[in-house]
Amino acid sequence: MRKINWVVKSASIDDVERWFIFASTVKEDFYNMDLANDENYRSSMIKNIERGTAIYIEDSSKHDSPIIGAMTYSPNQNHIGWLAVHQDYRKKRVASLLMKHMLGELSAAQEIRVKTFLYDDKYGKAARNFYKKHGFIPKDILMKEKGYPHPVQVFVKTLK
Repeated sequence: MRKINWVVKSASIDDVERWFIFASTVKEDFYNMDLANDENYRSSMIKNIERGTAIYIEDSSKHDSPIIGAMTYSPNQNHIGWLAVHQDYRKKRVASLLMKHMLGELSAAQEIRVKTFLYDDKYGKAARNFYKKHGFIPKDILMKEKGYPHPVQVFVKTLK
């Protein structure tokens, strides 16, 4: 079996449609929200791409080099905005590589935050396990969060 060398790339405007195609492939993981056609999500992702805070990994062994994992983050707010991995590429270190890259970008931060589904919500089980594995601990529960039809939980990782 050959070793795969995934490379984290910064998304550019040329990647916008590929990004939304990828978002469509993982919508089941996000409360089945149609993110690719949601104007708030689209404008947020485009802003992240323009700011250089949208990263991804693609499978260059496939003819169309599909995006297989992607993340957005905010160095100003020390926050992970969005993280997803295509189901065929899970448990292959894709998310961990994105996390490592992002943490390198936020090296001056004291802590990093992320919101995910509550402890008893099936949609967030993999995300919660991933964040815990990477040293995040559960904190606040937000009962009403703009744009979400459900409560969310904040996870925090102390960096210093």
